[in-house]
Amino acid sequence: MSVSEASGKSSSDDKGVVCVVDLGSHSRKLVKRLRRGEGRLMERVEDAVAALRQDGAVNNDAQTVVFVVRQKPKIGGFFS
Repeated sequence: MSVSEASGKSSSDDKGVVCVVDLGSHSRKLVKRLRRGEGRLMERVEDAVAALRQDGAVNNDAQTVVFVVRQKPKIGGFFS
């Protein structure tokens, strides 16, 4: 998991800090479970947010955290 911070100011928000967390490539099944808010990747997201809050990178009030998850390409089989 890699974390990067980009600072940018928006007109309506003076916080200006965006944290981007890259979770890497995962199977279609895990990505689908993450979209539903469950599964192993959701636990990793929750752990990452907790770690960012503990480190002081993310405040408890409204701040932007972006998680990037790539879906592994489907392996072509006999019927595809």
